Amino acid sequence: MNSEFVQFHPTTFYQPNAPSFLISEAVRGAGARLVGADGKPFMENYSPEWKDLAPRDVVSRSIHQEMLSKDVTNVYLDLRSYIPKDKIRELFPSIREECLLYGLDIADDLIPVVPAAHYFCGGVWVDEWGRSSVESLYAVGEVSCTGLHGANRLASTSLLEGLVWGVRAAEDIARSIKDSPDPAGHEIPLWEDTGTENADPALISQDMSVLKNIMWNYVGLVRTTRRLRRAIRELRHLESEIESFYRAVRLTDELVGLRNAVRTGLIVALAAWENKSSVGCHYRI
Repeated sequence: MNSEFVQFHPTTFYQPNAPSFLISEAVRGAGARLVGADGKPFMENYSPEWKDLAPRDVVSRSIHQEMLSKDVTNVYLDLRSYIPKDKIRELFPSIREECLLYGLDIADDLIPVVPAAHYFCGGVWVDEWGRSSVESLYAVGEVSCTGLHGANRLASTSLLEGLVWGVRAAEDIARSIKDSPDPAGHEIPLWEDTGTENADPALISQDMSVLKNIMWNYVGLVRTTRRLRRAIRELRHLESEIESFYRAVRLTDELVGLRNAVRTGLIVALAAWENKSSVGCHYRI
């Protein structure tokens, strides 16, 4: 349900071979600006009124467009030119400490950033008690779709949603568990590993890389009819290849994850295809 609504965070740390982590939007709230490698701010070109304080989805798309038009891998957050050094150290000690691990002092250096997929607003449709349409199956948190987030989650509401639905689901389970029959474990057939060869890690790595590129380029921040059509075609072909692979080899966590990932990608792409209008974090032109 609502699988097209994937929220992107505009500023995640970018450095090759380094883990990504969020650079809080509070940084821009304190005065930092988004700039190119030349140090020039660019958000006024996309949002003249709000500039760097534009809504999250607007900022994410603006950065994405800037990267495409300039053919660059990232843009930068500039704190050093707009916030006093002592204020930077006082307000953002955790971000500074994390960046220092990768040779950057945010009081002196530009922070390389890119947008990144951040939150899945859709998911398994549940009621006010966390119950899905499958008997005795509950879903709570980001995997669920309660309707609370609509088409674009507001900051921090996911924490409250997890807390409220977690408590309510637990209460409902406690009330009903006495009346629920125990699962007949002996009726569940044992797992049969019919694979005849080990999974090739090179194939898994390549397929995951292809999947990521399809989703980023065709089903990412900006979606078009042509991009989505190509995405669905390529994802269906990739799913077929992975399924054949999955059934022929011995299973590994990586292979199971790959199979789940391509199916999830196809669900998102098909939902985006069906929704012809731009709503919330689903932006289609």
